[in-house]
Amino acid sequence: MRQYLLDADAIIDYIAGFPTTVAFIWALRARGGVLTTCAVALAEVYSGLHTRDSAKALPLLASLTFLPTSPDAARPAGEWRYAFARRSIALATTDCLLAATAHEEQAELVTGNLRHFPMQRPIIVPLPRAVR
Repeated sequence: MRQYLLDADAIIDYIAGFPTTVAFIWALRARGGVLTTCAVALAEVYSGLHTRDSAKALPLLASLTFLPTSPDAARPAGEWRYAFARRSIALATTDCLLAATAHEEQAELVTGNLRHFPMQRPIIVPLPRAVR
């Protein structure tokens, strides 16, 4: 059974009702995929969640399996950030932690922000709006 770790932008698009994202996420679940999240993605979602959207957000968030971000995930996250910075590519710590959590949990990362994840791991599943 495949696990899909939803990046904050995937969750935000779903809450906003973007038809292609909603259909895409439902299709992942319909194929037997397990939809997951982690503390990093939740913090990013809640940092921009307007109170009027809470009623739409809570059912989705409650349905997701929570993946912990472990100390073992922190190491590759920091190493990726360091290595890419040496190549003049600035990556956010939050994105590196999200990618490391997905990799550690063998989950595929669902995101529309492809530029935020140039590392070789984890497997990236682009949102339909990210495919060109």
